[in-house]
Amino acid sequence: MNSLTRFIIFRLLALVPTVFGIIVVTFILSHIVPGNPALILIGPEVNGAELKVLENELGLNKPLYVQFGIYLNDLIHLNLGYSYILGEPVNYEIATRFPASFELAIAAMVIGLPAGIYLGIYSALRANRAGDHISRVFSLLGISMPVFWIEIVMILVFYTYLGLAPAPFGQLSPSLTPPPRITGMVILDSLITGNFVDFGNAIWHIILPAVGLSLALIATLSRVVRSSMLDVLNRDFMRTAFAIGLPRNILMNRYALRNALLPAITVAAIQAGALMSGVVLTETVFSWQGLGLYAVQAIDQLDYPSVMAVVLVSGLLFALVNFVADLLYAYVDPRVRLQ
Repeated sequence: MNSLTRFIIFRLLALVPTVFGIIVVTFILSHIVPGNPALILIGPEVNGAELKVLENELGLNKPLYVQFGIYLNDLIHLNLGYSYILGEPVNYEIATRFPASFELAIAAMVIGLPAGIYLGIYSALRANRAGDHISRVFSLLGISMPVFWIEIVMILVFYTYLGLAPAPFGQLSPSLTPPPRITGMVILDSLITGNFVDFGNAIWHIILPAVGLSLALIATLSRVVRSSMLDVLNRDFMRTAFAIGLPRNILMNRYALRNALLPAITVAAIQAGALMSGVVLTETVFSWQGLGLYAVQAIDQLDYPSVMAVVLVSGLLFALVNFVADLLYAYVDPRVRLQ
């Protein structure tokens, strides 16, 4: 068994306690929130007997350890429960809404990852010059300003004042008929079915939320890449390589950037995990029917099964993205496989 195979097996085994911890924390957090879902379902004007009957039907009157056992058994059978409020299986809601969040996250990463890496390299190669100062100011603003505030300003500017962006109400204009559901991602489904009207409209709708969502990723990633690049460029082996006259392009791409990528992969994995799980504020601002908006609705109405499902899916996505990041570590730096 080679070092890479051992590394992958070890990382897969490490996921088991992580996943179990996510399940436990999800269950505990969802049940310590004040409020009674049964009371929300049946209404405040209800007598105690009716309330107890509903609590019994929902299993809310059982001890927590019994509820947790039932929850684990349901998870083993891939059953995420039944939404108290929407009256639908949670599996259906997650399957319906996840593609919208995934599509938005992919669009934000397509914009954010190359832009952040390029901006970081640009800033490092022009350290303490005008371009570097402008880049650092942009990064500071991108990290400091709340995402929802940036996105509201973008809506005001590009939709209200300039009329360049569509109304922030979902993935398609109301006048259009959505394409047949194949993957659940409107852009991809439109492309597969050859519906180029929906395809162009969907891209028009996704640009503004994707750009707003990617700004924090660009700002954070560019700062990390800049710092890592400067650290690598100041090392002895790079000075020696410059001194003996190796081509600059080879030095930057093959040696400097590759050595500087490890911290960037860590940051990108954390940011990608947040994007993939559905960013609550962005989806709420743009009425994007994804996991984020679903989570807000579930929390507002104390819909325990829905809240637990969203948090569980988000945690699993974080774990999966970080597993992929570990594999990228091993690819970029073979020394990681030996750890």
